[in-house]
Amino acid sequence: MDQNLNNVKDSCGIAPDGISYIDPGNDPNFVFTQDPNFEIVTLYDVEGNIANVNSWFECAHYVNGGWSSAQILNYQGDKVLFISMLVTAVVSSIYYVLDIRKRYAKK
Repeated sequence: MDQNLNNVKDSCGIAPDGISYIDPGNDPNFVFTQDPNFEIVTLYDVEGNIANVNSWFECAHYVNGGWSSAQILNYQGDKVLFISMLVTAVVSSIYYVLDIRKRYAKK
């Protein structure tokens, strides 16, 4: 639990006076109230989703749910593979066409 408190403190700051964290659970009807004295914090999850939180309580709830103020960069290996294969196909096609032209030019 101390680790969660440290994560909350690092991402959200120190809890304002008179506010203690009580987990609201997964209640779909729960609405976080905006705190005009709280500077908006942007949080990220492991899938790259973004949440802008407007109160310390909301921030603590998200951080306890695994969100972080540090953006996690995912390696997009599928894009690198696609571009590599595309470049290889284009270069091979150009080489093949030029090789055929050389063969017919010699005859």
